[in-house]
Formats: sequence, structure tokens, C-alpha cells
Amino acid sequence: MIRLFSSLERDLGIDMGSVNTHVYVQGRGVVLSEPSVVATDTKQEFIVAVGADAERLLLRTPDMLEELRPLKDGFIVDYRVMLTMLRHFMHKASRLVSRTRVIMAVPCGITDVEKRAMTDAIIQAGAREAYLIETPVASALGCKLPVFEAQGNMVVDIGGGTTDIGVLSLGGKVVASSARIGGNDLNEAILQYIKECFAVMVAEETIEAIKLELGTAKMPEEEAELTFTGRDMSNGLTKRIMVRKTEVYQVLQDPLKRMADEVKRVMEVTPPELLADIMEHGVLLTGAVADMDGLADYFSHELGVPVWVPQQPGFTVAVGLGKASQEFERMDRFIIASKNRKGRA
Repeated sequence: MIRLFSSLERDLGIDMGSVNTHVYVQGRGVVLSEPSVVATDTKQEFIVAVGADAERLLLRTPDMLEELRPLKDGFIVDYRVMLTMLRHFMHKASRLVSRTRVIMAVPCGITDVEKRAMTDAIIQAGAREAYLIETPVASALGCKLPVFEAQGNMVVDIGGGTTDIGVLSLGGKVVASSARIGGNDLNEAILQYIKECFAVMVAEETIEAIKLELGTAKMPEEEAELTFTGRDMSNGLTKRIMVRKTEVYQVLQDPLKRMADEVKRVMEVTPPELLADIMEHGVLLTGAVADMDGLADYFSHELGVPVWVPQQPGFTVAVGLGKASQEFERMDRFIIASKNRKGRA
């Protein structure tokens, strides 16, 4: 009976970002990957759908619904909506939320108020215990970096709204930083270029498709192009335009340079002995954006160190949260906040 009960108490690892949410269930892996979006009525009085269901409804009936994203740049902007979304995802991933221990990844450097808000939300959503660790820690664990050993490990995780950078060693964080620039800024750069050069408004899904198909951090050796439809800003009529890969490459240079500069700032304050380890073993680059063509080579050139990207970099944080559950007894120095139903843990 005890064995059966313990098997039902499966920990949840939650990577809830500005764009997408991934949930890892101990013993099952990543069981949920959905947009971090909520659909409400136009007066925002009641919630109609959450996650993937909300995204589908918003695409079909955009004029009848309001789109809400309760996180911006990795931080809570609407607590009520965030709590509803979190509760929905937790109960969708587990039938026994009341028995679960939830470990959530958060941006580096969040305030005590933000930590309290997040742990409170996890408990209000039904969990037995709530723990927070920073995103680079989860990424490192997800890629099996030796973070508990006397070796310097550097992680750069590019999310939708933030780029989180951490140097880890001996089971603790040595240096960490969270820059409010991420994949959304790449999308915004493409959107502004299209508006300025073609005087056309396009949907978010179109911008994302352009980034995925034409996005590159290196000068293209062969040209590629994508044709799509937008709305002419001068008369409101439909207009077809074409964008080339070389154009997208040029547009992305500025936000990519800003990301690289943030990583350089962290390297400048990293202890020399740990920096030597990083020079030897390289920098881990994670987040869905890490799959962009030429991005690892770009960062390697800018930073002067090897840079490597794991398979499925968009899921490394969620997988790492599962590893944190398995290594829970060794996580003391990595846990930045906690709470249980009786109060602060």
C-alpha cells in the first residue's frame, strides 16, 4: 500500500514561460507542451479557454475573444489569469495534484515579492509543496552538466521574453543574470522590418513562420524566400509580399548582438578559475531559439569559447526539473524559494 501511494505522488516540473509552458511528470517525461495563453470574452469577465484550446479559438474567432498572456518577459503581469492557467496545466498533467511536489523554473534575479507570488500560486493551484529554481540550473541538470562538482559550468537559456545566464559550480550558483531580451525580440525585429519596408501588417503566426523558416545567425550561402499575405496599411486590402533569408539575417543582427553582449557581461565577472573551465568545456545554449541556423557558431565567435546545443533545446528546462526532483536531496543551494500548505517550507 505504501509503495502504491508513493507511486501516485509524482512530482511535477513546470517550465512556464511567456510563450509556452512545458510540464514534466516524474516517471513519464514531458507530458504537456502548450502556449501560455488564455482566451476570455471581450470584456475580460470570464475565461473561455486555456493553452492550446485557447490558441485554436483565437485563430478561428479573433473578434469574439480577447487574448491574454499572464506572463511578460518571464514575470507575472496578471496574477488571476496566471493562476487559472497554472491550475489548468497542473490538473491536466496530473490527476492527483493535491499530493504533488511542484518544482518550477523561474528567471534569474526575480524579487522576493515575485518568488512569494509564484509559490503562493502553486499552492493555491492545489500542490502539496512548491519549490523554485532558476532556469539555467534546470537547463544544466537537463543536459547532465556536472553542477555538483568543482567545475565551472555556463548556461545560456534563450526564452521568449528573457535570456537567462548562469555560472554554476559545487551545487550552487556563482554568477547569474536575466536579460529582458529573447525570442519575442527576434519576432518584433522581423515585424518592424516588414511594416517599415512593405507597409504591411501580418499575423503573429506569420512572423513566427518567417523566423522558423528563414531565421539565421550566419550569412546565408544560398538564398531562400518566403511569400505570405498581409494587410496593406494604407488601404486595408490584402497584399502578398516576399521576404528573403538575407533580409531576415540582417534584421536579426541587432537583437542577437544584444544577447551576446549580456553573456559577455556575465563572463567578465566570472572567477578566473571557473572561466578557465568554461573555455575548455564550452557554453551550453538552450531554449527553442537555440535551434536557429548558425546560432551556436555566432555565439562562439562573439564569446571566443566553444558553444554547444543539445537535442531538443526547447525542452531541456522541463527535463532538468525532472532531474531536480530525482536529485532533490542535493538541491538545497539551488532552491531559491519554497512553500507548503502550512506556510513557508
